[in-house]
Amino acid sequence: MLKEVLKVIKDSKYISKANIAKELNTTEDVIEQVFSELNRMGYIKEDKTINCNMKCDGCSFSSLCNKVPINTIIITEKGKKLLGKSL
Repeated sequence: MLKEVLKVIKDSKYISKANIAKELNTTEDVIEQVFSELNRMGYIKEDKTINCNMKCDGCSFSSLCNKVPINTIIITEKGKKLLGKSL
């Protein structure tokens, strides 16, 4: 399952745990566990950033802003090596 999820991540332009679960005929909870395991094992890195170049202190819209972190998934070199092996 780890390799299958990693391959779906590699082949996707937009990563959705719900879509991955549907594609692999499983639940989002299982996919969440697989993501945690892939991250723990060093096959992926998850980065939660806010896509904004301004500092909140200087932004006149800071009180109105609904800053939602954007999660980015990066396949590490270790993950790429795993993908190089046949599924």
